[in-house]
Amino acid sequence: MNRFFWKETIDVILHSLKQILDKAHGFLGTAAQICFACGKNAPLNREFAGICDACARAIPWIVRPRCLACGRAIGCPDCSRTGPNERAFVLNRSAVMYNGLMREWLAQYKYRGNERYAGLLAGMLARAYALMERELSPEGRNRHLRVGQMSRWMVHAVTSVPVSDVRLRERGFNQAEVMATELARQIKVPYLRLLQRKRHTDKQSFKTRMDRMRDMEDAFVTRPHAIELLSRALAAASAEKRMNMVLDRSNDALLPLRVLLIDDIYTTGSTVHACAEALRKHEKALGQPIEVYCLTWARS
Repeated sequence: MNRFFWKETIDVILHSLKQILDKAHGFLGTAAQICFACGKNAPLNREFAGICDACARAIPWIVRPRCLACGRAIGCPDCSRTGPNERAFVLNRSAVMYNGLMREWLAQYKYRGNERYAGLLAGMLARAYALMERELSPEGRNRHLRVGQMSRWMVHAVTSVPVSDVRLRERGFNQAEVMATELARQIKVPYLRLLQRKRHTDKQSFKTRMDRMRDMEDAFVTRPHAIELLSRALAAASAEKRMNMVLDRSNDALLPLRVLLIDDIYTTGSTVHACAEALRKHEKALGQPIEVYCLTWARS
């Protein structure tokens, strides 16, 4: 009897000790996690791996853009001076405002090669795309539509702003392409390498809007097999449209091919405008309009 009693007592004590140790281990494990953005020991954010909750809360998201053309969070004098016919792209949306913190994050990744930021920036871009898709879907524009009355807005291909060979040698990678390929994987849309630099251009950081526009004029061309890749994307989009015809009676006969163009920063729009111009030169050969939508990580 005594032996049985002591065995049960010891088992209970050992079980209690194990629970205490498990909780302590969990607490210590959480406390020991280091945020790679700020370097502090803190619980890491569940949505964006590697950064703490405080850094995640500090992200200056653009949820409702003030300018519906360029996606800026505040009033935009550039877009108020120009009309939609002067832009080769339909619109731009950006994930965040380009403040001091975002400038540091991009510099860590783009110029210092800190690869831990790659997943973070791509995740932020994916969140911005979800907002963009919701905004541009018929249900987003007209909430009185019945579910299934119109198909959701979507892109048919993803591409990115290319860098010159000089920049590629300097950095070893194209930050826009890395973000674009990861986003394409997440939204299950093909990533197509459609563009290339026609010539190297100087850094745009300190140039005026007019200087940027002049610099970017004819700076991009499509790659040799771009028309073939676009034709395949159009064929896939047309096939999907035929499948949706039963549910969606509002589809136009002429299907626009929607291409999502990815870049890191939108400042004046000169870069994405030049890229969109190069892509749209294939409209006649395709026999269909090409709509270029831009999604950038930050809006300055």
